[in-house]
Amino acid sequence: MSEIAIKHFGDVGYVKDGTQTFTFQLGERTQPEFSKPVSSPEYESFLPVLRSGNYRILSYGQNNLEPNEVKEMISRNRLLPELIEKQIRMLYGQGPTLFIVKTSGREVSREFCQDPEIMEWLESWKESGLQDNYKTYLNKCIRAFYFDEGIFTRWRFNKSRRVNGSLPVAGLEHLSSTRCRFASKFEVDPYNYEDRDFQLILFGDWQFAAPINFKVYPRFDFTNPFAFGSCINYAKNPSQGEEVYAFNKFYRGIKEWIKGSNLTPRYINDYLENAFSARLHVIIPYTWVESKRQMLQDLCEKNAELEEAGKKLLTVKFGEEEVLEIGTDFNENILNKYINMELARFSRFLSGAGKNQGKIYSSYSYMTADGKQDRWTIEEVPQKYKEYIEGLTSYDKRADEVMLSAKGIDSSISNISKDGVISKSGADAYYNYMIYLSNLAIPEEVVTSDINYAIKLNFPEKYRQGFRIGFYRPVVHRQQEISPADRPTNNQQP
Repeated sequence: MSEIAIKHFGDVGYVKDGTQTFTFQLGERTQPEFSKPVSSPEYESFLPVLRSGNYRILSYGQNNLEPNEVKEMISRNRLLPELIEKQIRMLYGQGPTLFIVKTSGREVSREFCQDPEIMEWLESWKESGLQDNYKTYLNKCIRAFYFDEGIFTRWRFNKSRRVNGSLPVAGLEHLSSTRCRFASKFEVDPYNYEDRDFQLILFGDWQFAAPINFKVYPRFDFTNPFAFGSCINYAKNPSQGEEVYAFNKFYRGIKEWIKGSNLTPRYINDYLENAFSARLHVIIPYTWVESKRQMLQDLCEKNAELEEAGKKLLTVKFGEEEVLEIGTDFNENILNKYINMELARFSRFLSGAGKNQGKIYSSYSYMTADGKQDRWTIEEVPQKYKEYIEGLTSYDKRADEVMLSAKGIDSSISNISKDGVISKSGADAYYNYMIYLSNLAIPEEVVTSDINYAIKLNFPEKYRQGFRIGFYRPVVHRQQEISPADRPTNNQQP
């Protein structure tokens, strides 16, 4: 026999017995309307300044966990992780490469080049005790940009940087925005602050934060780069109206669509698990409940007399096996147990048509004060499976379109479009891809800002010559621009 689960939510609830499910309510009444929280853009843009020990911490989002929420919401979505991965791959191209900017008339171009000194420094990061090599660092920075549009970088300096000939910057380490918060040791006006008011970065687990767990770092000082042995810089894509943190404009704009898209599979699975069996709704009249309350109160009073006389106490039996011990003091918990046992009896009556042949489920009816009969009412719940599933899938398709549009990636290069139809035109894919690549200047500039400034500090003369690090993205040629012998289809290995 399967275990019967009965859940109450005030005067309503459900009973689940294996595959059999039905809902119930006590009394006939309309359900109350729950008030919805009011959300306003003005309130969302206000960031509280939190106190922790001697520090004033600028909250990252209303609950100080916006980066965590963004990470969880995007990672749980079936579409966005791979969509963002495509953006990462397109920006990263074939990897970071040194270049010098060349100008010719009105044309500006990059001349990719090699420099043994700079490359030796870049390749030495892990040998210098840093957590990643420079390629992994830049990979992490790109991911941070597409999740948060802001990048925290920890600068590591060589202790012997003042010795002639020693490179001052040992290397850079990326830090997750889920762990970093701006802070100050001084009072900060929560209604009138600016970026320069926060000269510290606190690093810790903000989901379980306590003052003892923080690591405190000074912010990188461009007026005195070598003031600290280790510090943190924050590079960002500026957000309109935001003074300190960068906020993912994509996430904020379609947050509700992402939530809805993430919930659709759960709605469908819950529906398939429960809705097919939840065909009945039982209305239990209050007159029945009141009669049972009075009955149990009378039995408790009788039991008090029996206990005083040293006799066996009365119980309530349900069938041959189940017994409800009621004791001598009545309380509402006894009544709830009685109702649950009655619901369980009703559920067993429903489970299995063959077993219930010849059986009758009976319950007393009651006369109300106005002379009407009050009895248990069993209503059949209409099941509109097709309409429900189609409604959810239609919403899901629309959510896909909204997220794809917000990301600015055409379906010809994302392989995602409504109704699963993708443009097969090579010209569409080529031109949309080239247009997308032409719009990567800001992301690349933010991602490489720290590493290029480190090149400036370590190799000032080469920096003045124009040496920078960026990402090499080879130009994609159309088939008609490639000789037949060099086309990809002719270069496949057997």
